[in-house]
Amino acid sequence: MNYQENLQELKGHLSIKEDKLGLTHKINKRSNFFPFGTRATERSKFKDGFDGVLGEFTRNICEVDLAQPLDLEKLVKEISLNEDINDEEAVYFQQILRMFLQDNNGTLKIFHPHIFLYLPLDDGKQSKNEKDIAKFLFDIFIDNNQSLRDIFKSGNSNDLVSKLVLNYLQGLSETKVEQKYSSKIKHITKTFQEDLTFLSTHEDYFKNHFSLLVSYYYFFYITQLTLKVAQRSKADYEDINSVYYTLDWEPTSKSRRGYLNGYPMIKDAYNNLLIDINVLEHLNILFGMNDSQQYTELQSTFNSLSVEKQSEFKSVLCDWIKIYREQMSLSPKTIDNEGYEDLVQYLYNSILEAYQKPNMLGPRSRYPLSIEEIGKKYFMKTRGSLGYMLNVTQDLILLLAAVCIKNEKQSLKNLFKELELRGLFFDRYSKEEIVNLFNKLNLLDKKSDSGDAQYVKPIL
Repeated sequence: MNYQENLQELKGHLSIKEDKLGLTHKINKRSNFFPFGTRATERSKFKDGFDGVLGEFTRNICEVDLAQPLDLEKLVKEISLNEDINDEEAVYFQQILRMFLQDNNGTLKIFHPHIFLYLPLDDGKQSKNEKDIAKFLFDIFIDNNQSLRDIFKSGNSNDLVSKLVLNYLQGLSETKVEQKYSSKIKHITKTFQEDLTFLSTHEDYFKNHFSLLVSYYYFFYITQLTLKVAQRSKADYEDINSVYYTLDWEPTSKSRRGYLNGYPMIKDAYNNLLIDINVLEHLNILFGMNDSQQYTELQSTFNSLSVEKQSEFKSVLCDWIKIYREQMSLSPKTIDNEGYEDLVQYLYNSILEAYQKPNMLGPRSRYPLSIEEIGKKYFMKTRGSLGYMLNVTQDLILLLAAVCIKNEKQSLKNLFKELELRGLFFDRYSKEEIVNLFNKLNLLDKKSDSGDAQYVKPIL
């Protein structure tokens, strides 16, 4: 590996000119970790919910494109004409089809899993970010699992009207999806695939809860990755960081774990997320990596080098820090004979110092707002003076309990462990509320008065 050549590539990537000072911060060339942008127009607000992302995500799974949104009225008339319905009956037949195809607000009704492929992207500027989020979800969660395509096939309906409509659906064309992202927390990918597969075996529940499952896992993954990136070389990518939620219907306070170890902890981690992403971009280019390595992977890459190559890399990294500081008009620093981690910290501090300039504060603060957008839409709630806290609705707790329990009853103790594997941590007060909910819904199988001896029945 020629690290000097990599240094020249990095200088070119950041548009450094020989005849003048200054550079342009660019990310997502060698470090594709998040589908986030630094401009407000690049950020999805989910004003119409998660449907745009969900439609593109399922099309990625099936490797198809949707040329244009489905014209429901045209479809109704086409079916009516081709099914040899006489004029007198056609009015009633079309009315039945419209009721079957449309929700009360006139949007496409999901009457079969195949219909998810026809959910259109936003018709404005947000469509670009919706596509990128869908690509992110596909790369992170599907991971070339071809069997998941079968969930969305059109030929497995027993309903006569569904069969009729599915036979007339067109507008999808085959395409190839190139990989951009890779999962850094493999456990989450594995669990998502298990939960999606199980949920798809209960079609009615799946149709109504697929969106909630995917949007939750998106929030779960990006918050976990944010926390781990902030931990840098100390992060454990084989484990789940403890993040505490509170239930939608329960009161809370500053002393609760949901406040102390909840959203404020995530917010602290994402305040400097763009700094870390820039550091990772620079290091991946200098190392010559093409697989978006995070801090611990880069540390392992460095440790695997010979002593001679380690010294060569550190020299190039030291040169880069000096060049960066000069280009950003930062005061010079004397850097000699430092270890790898110390040099990474120098680079981090230099980029942080640059982003503290008034003209750089905007991009730094806007980059992690994508976490807030999805969180505030579905998984956060204002709690008066406590501000936003992570929030679980009854619908979400029952969905995740259902995929945890699957087909055999589980002890409460084991269920809470499974929920934690899916990112939901609760303090004892919330756990008591969840037990009360299960009891109210007749989901508890009581073997004794001991909490550990209580079992939760399958929900689906």
